[in-house]
Amino acid sequence: MNRLFFIVFSAFLCVFTAARAEPAAPQLASPSASATISVYGDSLADGVWSGLYDRLKASPDTRLLRRSQLGAGLTRPDYVTWRAETARQIDEAGDGGYAIIMFGANDMQGVRDENRKGYLFKSPGWTNVYTQRIDWLLQTLKDHHVTTIWVGLPVMRKPETNEDAKFMTNLYETEVKKYGAVFLPLYQDYLDADGNFMQRIDDSRQKSQQLRSDDGIHFTGYGYQLIASKVLTRVQPATAPAAPTAKAAPKPAVMPVPPAMAPAGGPSSRSVPGPVGAPASVPDDAAHGAPPGPRSAAMPARWF
Repeated sequence: MNRLFFIVFSAFLCVFTAARAEPAAPQLASPSASATISVYGDSLADGVWSGLYDRLKASPDTRLLRRSQLGAGLTRPDYVTWRAETARQIDEAGDGGYAIIMFGANDMQGVRDENRKGYLFKSPGWTNVYTQRIDWLLQTLKDHHVTTIWVGLPVMRKPETNEDAKFMTNLYETEVKKYGAVFLPLYQDYLDADGNFMQRIDDSRQKSQQLRSDDGIHFTGYGYQLIASKVLTRVQPATAPAAPTAKAAPKPAVMPVPPAMAPAGGPSSRSVPGPVGAPASVPDDAAHGAPPGPRSAAMPARWF
């Protein structure tokens, strides 16, 4: 229970801290007039959405759709429901535009196929099922002429989690290339001088910022802004500035005392706060400037 509480709070805090992120990184221009950018994935993707919102909030012609969900994953028991909902969302977004995808934090576990047959994580059967689900998403977006950017997993603090992340990142990269999509690796980014997990980074003003959350998986709001900047270089290369210089900093940040969480029966349906300037509840399909609406409830059970 304590571990679950820590994971839930970490995922909530990572997105919430986007509102407090240091603003030194420059704002980027809108990718193009009336562009649609849809973000799909788990809480890592939700953090990227938060960073993109901050970068693009001054670009009202860019339609940024929040399709990411806390707890989502391609190995989830409710995958069939997620797939049907995602297919509907892709249809609603229309042809063209961009899709930003990030998965993996919830998927380092066994999976059952559509016939309810189970497979252990990393087994050949697991790999086959998981690859088919990656392919379905890539093919569906390709059929809608969507430019897809799949963001790979970053280095993780725990060695065993890091090895799992490497395995999954290789799967993503291999499948993405088959469909002519863009793979954006993070594995060689945000490392210390020895090439290991880095907790803090110096911003463009040489001020130390916390880059990764204390769970060793997620990023802080500032970290998600840096990833958003990298994503936008693939969306609009000509407008993207050079990334800030990364330098390891010595001291980890002290995290605040967590607030009361949802009952054991499931997570709260309250919206996750967005960056500065975002409404308290940002609708899934809202363009910038549209009136706020209810955020769909996070998926139940295991949160990441």
